[in-house]
Amino acid sequence: MGHGTPTIARRGESFMAEHEHSGSEFGKKTIGMFAGIALLINNITGPGVPSLPNMFAESGWLTPTVMLLVIWALSSVSASMYCEAMRRIPGNEHFRGRLEYTSIVDYYFGRKGYVAAQIGLNGALQSLNIISVIMSAQYMDQAIAAIGGKSCGLDISPFPLHVNGSKVEGSTSFWSCITLDEMTGAVPNSNGWGCHLVLSAGFFITLCMAIPMGYFNLDDNMIVQVVAFVLTIMCWIVWIVACFFAEPGPAGSSFTLEAVNTHDGYGSQAAVLGNILFNYGFVTTVPSWVNEKRPDVSVNKTLWSATFLCNVVFFIIGIPGALAFKDYLQGGATNTCMYAVVDLDDDGASGVCAQSLMDIFTGPLGPLVLPSVMNHKAASFVLKLSVYLFPIVAVVSSIPVFSIVIKYNCLENGWTRRSAIAWGVLFPWIVSIPLLYQPNALNQFINFSSLFFVSFTDFIVPWMLYIVMVRSEDGRAAAMLHTIDEEGEREPLLHTGSVNTEAAGRVQRVTGPAVIEHFAIPPSWGVSSSLKITLAKVFVVCMAALALAGTVLTIQESATGAWDCAAVGN
Repeated sequence: MGHGTPTIARRGESFMAEHEHSGSEFGKKTIGMFAGIALLINNITGPGVPSLPNMFAESGWLTPTVMLLVIWALSSVSASMYCEAMRRIPGNEHFRGRLEYTSIVDYYFGRKGYVAAQIGLNGALQSLNIISVIMSAQYMDQAIAAIGGKSCGLDISPFPLHVNGSKVEGSTSFWSCITLDEMTGAVPNSNGWGCHLVLSAGFFITLCMAIPMGYFNLDDNMIVQVVAFVLTIMCWIVWIVACFFAEPGPAGSSFTLEAVNTHDGYGSQAAVLGNILFNYGFVTTVPSWVNEKRPDVSVNKTLWSATFLCNVVFFIIGIPGALAFKDYLQGGATNTCMYAVVDLDDDGASGVCAQSLMDIFTGPLGPLVLPSVMNHKAASFVLKLSVYLFPIVAVVSSIPVFSIVIKYNCLENGWTRRSAIAWGVLFPWIVSIPLLYQPNALNQFINFSSLFFVSFTDFIVPWMLYIVMVRSEDGRAAAMLHTIDEEGEREPLLHTGSVNTEAAGRVQRVTGPAVIEHFAIPPSWGVSSSLKITLAKVFVVCMAALALAGTVLTIQESATGAWDCAAVGN
C-alpha cells in the first residue's frame, strides 16, 4: 500500500521501548467490564445532562434526536477506531503495553501531529474540567444557601453593580454573602457576585473534594466511580418522576413538543451540535481506560454498552423535561425562554428562565410549575436533595478522571510529576474563578469548546489516524506483526504464554483469561480497506462541516444576547 509503511514499521520496533514507565506513576490493568462501563457513563453523562431539556425546548425534538443518534454512532466508532490503531502499534498487541492519546498520534503522524494533538487534547479536557468546576461550585453554593440561608465568599474584584439606578447589595464588599433567592432569580437582578472574581464557599468545598482524587491513578478511583454511577441513576429517576407532576405552561400550553422550534426570540438550532458534542466528548479518555482494563474485558462490548445506555438517558431526561418545562427553560443559543419573551400576566416570577432542570427544581419556578411536589414536604426534600447531590456524585466525580488523563499524557511525554499535577489537576480551578459567575458563561463555554476542541480531538483525529493505520496494513507490516503458518493462517505474536488462535472469534487463549483481539470493524464483515478509508474520509468532512456551521450559528446567536451581570443565575 502506502510508501510510509516501512517507516512506520521501523519506528515501531523501538517506539514502545521509548514509552516504558515505572509502575508507580500509572495504574495497573485491573478495571473490569462493569467498572469500565460505569467510568465511561460518568464521563459522558456529566454536567451536560441537566441542560439537555433546554436543548430540546429551544430547538424542538427533531434536530436533537437526529444528531444524538448520529453522534452516538460516530463517537462509538471513533473510540473503537482509536483503540484499534492503539492495538496495532508493534509491541502493544492486545494492549499489553501503555500508550496515551498523544503518544498514539505521535506514532502515526510524527512530532507535528503530536503537538496539534496535545493542544487539542488539553483544550478539550481542560474545557470539560472547567465546565464541571463551574457547575459543581454553583450548585454547591446553592446547597449551602439552602441549608444555612446564605453562601459567602471572598470577592477578589469588588465593583458596584447598578440596577435601575440602585446599587446591588454585596457587589462592593471584599467579603459578601448572597441568599438562594438572589442566586436563582427569585429576587430578580440581585446577584452581587455577577461578573466578579469570587472565591465562594461552594467553590472551596468542591475544590477540597475533587483535587485529592486527581493525585491518584485511574484504577484507584474505580470505587468512587461505581458509587457515583449508582447515586447518579437515583438522581435521574427522581427527576424523571418529577417531570410527570408538572403543571401546564404559563399560557396554558399542553405537554407537546414541536418538531422544529421556529419562534422568534427563543427558538434556535445553533446550540444543538455543541451540546451533543460536549456530552459525547469522551474519546480522549478512552486510551487511559484501555491501558488499565483487564485483558479479558472487550473494548467493543464495554464501549457500545456504555454509549447506548447514555443515549437512552439523554432521551428519557431530555424529552420529558422539555415536555414538562419547555416554556421556562433557557436556550443555550438564545439565552432566553418563552416565559421571558411572551407578554404574560404578572404572577411574581415573570421573566425568569431556568438554565437547567436543576434550576426548575430549586429556584423560584418550582412552586409555580410543580406545586403538588413543592407543597409536599417529603417530596420537595427528596427532589432538592437529588439536585444538590448530583454535582457531587456525577460532576465532581468526573473532574478527577479528566485531570488524571491530562496528567497521564504529560507524564508519558517527559513531564515531571509535579508539573503534570499542576497542569492537569490545579490549572482548571484557577481558570474557573473568573468564569464562575459570568452571564451565560456555562452555555457559551460548552458550545465553543465542543465545536473547536471536541470535534477535533474526539472525532476528526481518530478518523484520520484510522486512515493512516489502514493504509499501513500492507504485506510488509503484516509480515512484521505476524508469523505465517503452513496453512496461511495469521497468528499474532504474543510476548508470553501458549497461544491457540480462534480465527472466527479472534479470541486469543493465553495463560490466564481469554484475550479478545480488538477490531473497530470486525473482519467477518468483509469490509475492504478502501471502503474503510472512504468511510473515515466521509466522517472527517461531515464533522468538519457540521462544526463550522455550528460555530457560525453560535456566534450569530451570541452576538444578540444581553450581558446582565446582576442577573447571573436568573
